[in-house]
Amino acid sequence: MKKVNFKKLSIVNFLSVGETPVTIEFGKGLHVITGKNKDKPDRRNAIGKSTIADALYFAIFGETLRELKKDLIPNNLTNGKTHIELDFELDSSKGRNNYKIVRTLSPSKVLIFKDGVDRTRDSIKNTTAYISRVLSASPSIFQNCVIMTVNNAVPFMAKNKIEKRKFIEDIFGMEVFSTMLTGLRNEYNEISRDHDTQLTKLEEIEKAYKNYEDQKQRILRTRKEKKQKYLGRQKDNTEEKEKLKNELSNVEKINISKIQKQIISLEEAVSDQGIKIETNLEAVARNKALAAERKDRYKKMGTEEEKCPVCLRPMEEHDAELIVQEKENLKELIHEAIDNIKNYSEGLKELRVRKDRFVKAISQCQNKVSEARLQEQNRKNIEQRIGQLDRWQEELEGDLESIESTDTDFDTLIVETKQRVDKLEKKVKKFKNELSKLDIVKYIVSEEGVKSYIVNKLLELLNSKLLLYLKRLDSNSICIFNEYFEEEILNEKNKVCSYFNFSGAERKSIDLACLFTFSDIRRLQGGVQYNIAIYDELFDSSFDEKGIELITQILQDRVEELDECSIVISHRKESIKAVTGDVIYLEKENGITTRVDYMEL
Repeated sequence: MKKVNFKKLSIVNFLSVGETPVTIEFGKGLHVITGKNKDKPDRRNAIGKSTIADALYFAIFGETLRELKKDLIPNNLTNGKTHIELDFELDSSKGRNNYKIVRTLSPSKVLIFKDGVDRTRDSIKNTTAYISRVLSASPSIFQNCVIMTVNNAVPFMAKNKIEKRKFIEDIFGMEVFSTMLTGLRNEYNEISRDHDTQLTKLEEIEKAYKNYEDQKQRILRTRKEKKQKYLGRQKDNTEEKEKLKNELSNVEKINISKIQKQIISLEEAVSDQGIKIETNLEAVARNKALAAERKDRYKKMGTEEEKCPVCLRPMEEHDAELIVQEKENLKELIHEAIDNIKNYSEGLKELRVRKDRFVKAISQCQNKVSEARLQEQNRKNIEQRIGQLDRWQEELEGDLESIESTDTDFDTLIVETKQRVDKLEKKVKKFKNELSKLDIVKYIVSEEGVKSYIVNKLLELLNSKLLLYLKRLDSNSICIFNEYFEEEILNEKNKVCSYFNFSGAERKSIDLACLFTFSDIRRLQGGVQYNIAIYDELFDSSFDEKGIELITQILQDRVEELDECSIVISHRKESIKAVTGDVIYLEKENGITTRVDYMEL
């Protein structure tokens, strides 16, 4: 798998950022971008937080997420030159390389360096295309799998069937089928024209051929050669067919459905272990608090600050016996809390070991699924080849019968003409065979062929991931896609509902589950893993405190599992609680956005 590790982004004179560079380093962890608008203290937005995501997108694709005109991108308060630098590392089977992208406006140019060597192409368009190939990224993939906004104007669920299918084909890396089909159609048309031309020539020669006499002798002379040739082909076909049958018998059948059910079961086990881990963590925290509270009361017992636990009057000297008894009771309660902390902490270790074991088992099962799919494809290829040999055999038998039934008269003119006929017949036959092969391949890559089969198989992965994230988001809905990318959404009463029938919060949960699902699928199917995920306005939508907690847990798990740099762009103070990495503070004053070390929100 190709891994792309984004390292650093530097921004100058881009949108609200001025001459002072704003630099972001993409380290592992859950980071938050927040800030203040000093120009409008009563507003928490229009600070320039989303500028970070726009700048990253601009560095790669040469345009903004908001599709702004080029003359609106430079900061109009500074009149300075827009300058964006993006450093990243590419780790692939070919080795590890460091890249730097430099994109500017006024003048408009883009440069890319590989290990310090200039790899810039002859134009901005070609250089941008080269960058996309290096990163294995398209605007659509980046907008839905790397830079994700919950408040997108048109969420995935609101798109039409064609848009949904195109996008999902893109994340599954199936756009190659469309490209292949276009090429095949062009090739088919060219061969078809040549075929028609040769047929016309053949008809002309055959008309002349009919005027010649004694055609029987020519066929006699050629009959033996043809017969031997066809018999040789028959022998070769038979031998190849037997060899293929042996290969077919050795192809192992693997129950993919059974393995996929195992994966779903293991994923549920992972989720269950995660819930138990959270429960134990909460229990540890609760007992630590109880122990601290009881230790504090123990210290105060017998002092003027302590009151009788029964009548609430201040403790006096004659209450000494009561004090001693109460201290003993507190001692026992403190030891009880400490024992609970120990027990829950030991339980945490075991739960984490179990979770890791389940995650490893999932990976092993996924490898088995991939192997099974390759085996199944191999089986289909062999069966198709055997069918082709059977058809060729029938054709050869027909040719042999034709040779045996022909008369044997000879004539020089007939020989010459027959040779020309034979030559053209071979050409026509060749074209027919090519057309037949192209028809098969066209079907394979068409909507009705293997492409459809692959879509159905991949939909199983899509739906299982989607259901998992809906469950983790505590959603009351169940969403499943069919092969036409038409969704069926069930509410908490198991009733089919439209996406637009749900509340804003529930729709946002479905949208977010889609975003996480698409990101996972692109990583699993696309052959590339990006180390960053940017979530714009994730906590600023319709989610309540409980929803934010669930989202935060998912993000923290992704950081650990994927070794990821997750960045949440938010103006809510609650977002800072989720941080395991850096809090990036942005401040806007006099229309200019700068990064500051700290601010009071």
